Amino acid sequence: MQPIKIILKGDYFDCQIYRGRLYLWTLDGTLKVYNWNELINSLIVNENDKIAMKFCFMDGNYLYKSSLMEFFNDSDFKNLLISKFEHISNRNLIVTEIELNKFLFGEQQVPTGIIPTDTEIYSNRLFFINEQGFFSCLAHRDKSDKYPVGTKPLKLWDCNLLSIKANKWPQIALSGGTEGLFELNFAKSTPSNLKQVEQNAPIYQISNDHSSFSNYSFLNIYNSSTINNSFLATFKWNVTKDMDDNDIFQRDFDKSIDDKTLFKNRNKKHFISWGIDDKIYKVTSKGFEIIKYNHYAKTEKGEEKFLKLKNINFESWKGKVINGGTTYFGNIVELEDKIFIIQSDGKTITIPGPITRWRVYPRSLNYENHLHVILDDRIEIYSFNHDYFLNQKDKEIGIEFIQKKETWRQNAIRKSI
Repeated sequence: MQPIKIILKGDYFDCQIYRGRLYLWTLDGTLKVYNWNELINSLIVNENDKIAMKFCFMDGNYLYKSSLMEFFNDSDFKNLLISKFEHISNRNLIVTEIELNKFLFGEQQVPTGIIPTDTEIYSNRLFFINEQGFFSCLAHRDKSDKYPVGTKPLKLWDCNLLSIKANKWPQIALSGGTEGLFELNFAKSTPSNLKQVEQNAPIYQISNDHSSFSNYSFLNIYNSSTINNSFLATFKWNVTKDMDDNDIFQRDFDKSIDDKTLFKNRNKKHFISWGIDDKIYKVTSKGFEIIKYNHYAKTEKGEEKFLKLKNINFESWKGKVINGGTTYFGNIVELEDKIFIIQSDGKTITIPGPITRWRVYPRSLNYENHLHVILDDRIEIYSFNHDYFLNQKDKEIGIEFIQKKETWRQNAIRKSI
């Protein structure tokens, strides 16, 4: 099944999508915010396309519901839904700048007046980094407010970071290049064994080792480096008591495991690796290796935490890998002149460059199936919809979607943070 694509014409530098709004940073230093749902509704010209368009671009999580996934065992139901996706994939969905402006929610100069190096939107706040440091301001503001995001950002730290990545919990991983790996931690209980590096913000240093970019793997952080060994920074829950003798769970640093140990690889040549949730990938000269990470493994019963799945090779694999990411629908590998997408069903797609930036949203509640690719004169927004029909436990490429069932322990941890 081919992904469905919307092209938005214009010169952009960065993008975010959050709670029905599309945030676009332009090269002239303007931040424009659009009503995403209204834009998508305007593209529905046939009532029969309404359901598919909604699942593609507004509610990507809906089809993962266990009650619906049972229907996919019915070939008639499955084929009907696939046919609806295929029908809209044949449409030429192109939006000009003039047409896009019909859905403008608001615009303003970028906060601090400097185009950000990286951005995240988390808990109704915009976090961003630039050459002056790490900042935060309000986002997703009401229409009655003059500007869509706050104009007086709070400076959290002076460090000139390379990238930031938010967790589902109240933490943001901060990659500082040669300065190392850090974390902004808003949890009620702070780590007991990490050094706080900023007096006015709960920022802690996790490692002095080089950090190009990072992502969360359950409660851990996978740190990726383009020049040194990548590693998994592991954490553990320690239990303390409050004044009323209630359990308080503290997420403390445990240890770092480098990728050579994880992949049992003694190759002296450096290849980048990355990880998120249950999958860790390491680039090879012909493709990549895959490890499935079972964070909940019962090692006392002989269960392995790190299980090497296999190597995947591609004849068309050429060029130096400079970035990589994983979401439910597959892997995104950025090379010097293109993006290579390996879908969770094994099919591949190549998007030629030059690429300005790309984003996926695996921790989103609605946009897990999105890939946003910024090119010279447009942004291409892809919706991947094949993954709903796969057996999630058998997937070797892409994050396994797990229906969340909260245990008493998880409930206690959630209350602690």
